[in-house]
Amino acid sequence: GRDGMTIFGQRQTPKKRRKSRTAFTNHQIYELEKRFLYQKYLSPADRDQIAQQLGLTNAQVITWFQNRRAKLKRDLEEMKADVESAKKLGPNPAVDIVALAELEPSAEGRGKARPG
Repeated sequence: GRDGMTIFGQRQTPKKRRKSRTAFTNHQIYELEKRFLYQKYLSPADRDQIAQQLGLTNAQVITWFQNRRAKLKRDLEEMKADVESAKKLGPNPAVDIVALAELEPSAEGRGKARPG
């Protein structure tokens, strides 16, 4: 048939099985994020060290960093778009930074608005 099946319902060409998604532990993610904060790209030696330290493969570390850089890029583009759309709206007197600051809890009376 057109879908690669025989008349007996068996595949003519066996489909390659896709690797399952890696479930990183919280500790692994924490350590990877910590490293990503100051180093966006890893040298092969750094990659080997991190992979061994966290019990991951080299490929998992490479992929995690690639995905994390892509996420950072998306987040920055989204933030930039938000700033641009806020500029188009113009100044908004309803959102006054000074007024917002006065609503923050003070050291003396936690949770109470400052008299003003």
